[in-house]
Amino acid sequence: MGIPMLFAGCSGNKNPVLPIDLSGCTVSHVKITLDEDYYASVTQHITDTSFVILHENTTTMFTDADKIIACHDRYYIVDQSASRTVVSFNKNGQPIARYGQVGQAPGEYVFPWDIDVDETGVYILDTNSKKVIHYTEDGRFVNERRIPFHADACKRLKDGGFLFNLTPDGTQLPSLVYTDSLMHIFRRVQPYQKGYVGGCSTNNIFRTGTSGISFYRSPSDTLLLLDETGAIQAVMAFDFQDKKIPEQAKTDYMAFRRNSSADDYLRWVNTPIAINDSIWIGLVENRNSQFTLLFNQLTHQCGSRKFTSSSSVYDMIEPMCTDTIGSIISLLCNELEDRCRDYRSLPDTVRQAMEAGNRVLMINRFPCQGVKEYLALP
Repeated sequence: MGIPMLFAGCSGNKNPVLPIDLSGCTVSHVKITLDEDYYASVTQHITDTSFVILHENTTTMFTDADKIIACHDRYYIVDQSASRTVVSFNKNGQPIARYGQVGQAPGEYVFPWDIDVDETGVYILDTNSKKVIHYTEDGRFVNERRIPFHADACKRLKDGGFLFNLTPDGTQLPSLVYTDSLMHIFRRVQPYQKGYVGGCSTNNIFRTGTSGISFYRSPSDTLLLLDETGAIQAVMAFDFQDKKIPEQAKTDYMAFRRNSSADDYLRWVNTPIAINDSIWIGLVENRNSQFTLLFNQLTHQCGSRKFTSSSSVYDMIEPMCTDTIGSIISLLCNELEDRCRDYRSLPDTVRQAMEAGNRVLMINRFPCQGVKEYLALP
């Protein structure tokens, strides 16, 4: 399998779409397998499982969690379209704030499609109104900036500028756009292929973790790793072997789903999460089933566990995000009672909270030190 080639086109405007220079970048090839033994060999080293009950109130309520960010001892939750809200809780699950509300006025949004959080506050991307809204961590509106394009993901960079992923429209518009803090474009890279319309939803297109900034859009076979300035440092190429998604699905996933009944393929549901310098975790699915998948980019091992009605509640690791020490955070709700065999083994306080309608974060801590020694199998 060769090094992935990322081509780019040029235009006559002052911000041409530039080629991505991969010279000097580390390229990792990950062969995707569904080895349950390897998956078990990793998860048996989880050192602690804890729970945080989210105590929603009339202000900090959400319906679905499309994205969770663990930052500054807080949990920020984005509900893109059901409740169309962004809320936060402290590390004990107590509500902190709601950020903005639905509307067209300054500080309001139509669809809060993505967020980013750093030491300067909370940034919400409203993809419909084409703007980025800045709030303080306690929910006060600061300002908003209009953007001259449709984007479905954003990331604030170290220099105060932004990196956006543009929403595909069937043309060769650039996938990645860099702007300054005032939203002036200064770089465009990696165009979509002609005719690409997407159709796959990918939560956390940009994800910040222990390995820097990850950029991934399903069902691509390539993940980019960027530093805090947005410079590309490494490329991760996924080989799904005989479960590779058909080429039609890579350009128009909805048409593929309508016209094909094939289910012997896998695709990433979300951007994989770096647990540490070698182990990654994420969700993959085909038409009918979902798997939690773990891989080691250094030892090239990979494995998964399928969700079934006989799964343990403690195996229901549906990774949403990671914290600063590599713990994996999943969201639990009372639907688990019908999805796993040992729901009653949860702590009474957790089970009672979910039965009362609360959601709960399950936090699995993996070993941070000696991971290579623990997990490198013969």
